[in-house]
Amino acid sequence: MKFLFFIFTIILVFISCNKIGNKNIKDIPNDTIKIPENISVEKNCLEKVQGYKNKYGIVFSNYYKNESLGIDFDNNKTTDTVTVLKPYYQNSINDCYPENSEFDFPILLISKTINKKSKIFKIFKNVLKPNTPVYYEKITTNKTGFVISKDITGNNGFYTKTYVSFKYNNFYLDSIYVESWGLHQYEKTIRFRNKAFELSRYKRTDIDSVRNILDNQ
Repeated sequence: MKFLFFIFTIILVFISCNKIGNKNIKDIPNDTIKIPENISVEKNCLEKVQGYKNKYGIVFSNYYKNESLGIDFDNNKTTDTVTVLKPYYQNSINDCYPENSEFDFPILLISKTINKKSKIFKIFKNVLKPNTPVYYEKITTNKTGFVISKDITGNNGFYTKTYVSFKYNNFYLDSIYVESWGLHQYEKTIRFRNKAFELSRYKRTDIDSVRNILDNQ
């Protein structure tokens, strides 16, 4: 029964991911990440974030604050970079919050160091969610890649760790660990084989789908 449930969960995740295909990821060196067009920000706030930065092998708007971690994901004894671009008002105490900030998502960048210079390797725009008073997300590194942790607080708490590793010149999900407490109490790990689940096909709402399945099993 557990094996069938495992297969069923993977199938559901793949079905949801196939709808977006490779739209999450771009491999365009020196691309420019601009201010999102669908976010409504007051003019006086935008005036504070004019201009661009050129870091990690890519140009991005000052609208984004960058948080980076060093990682040697391809084991060539050179430090590469995992970077999260967050809208400037996140983790801030100013009043420049757009009305639809819940749709203003962080961007995940992965850069390789080649000849002592950063070159953009992957851009993932559909993986991360913004932090809120009841939701906290962070990225940490490990020996094989990195981990995306999500912590949902409240009476019915939910905690997950998505393990991502670099292999076959790409990033893949190794496993998703989930823990729930409150009304629904369980602890499970969903594992994926080799090249079964590319990170480019993962989207931020997949964890919600997994939680819904587990809560109702």
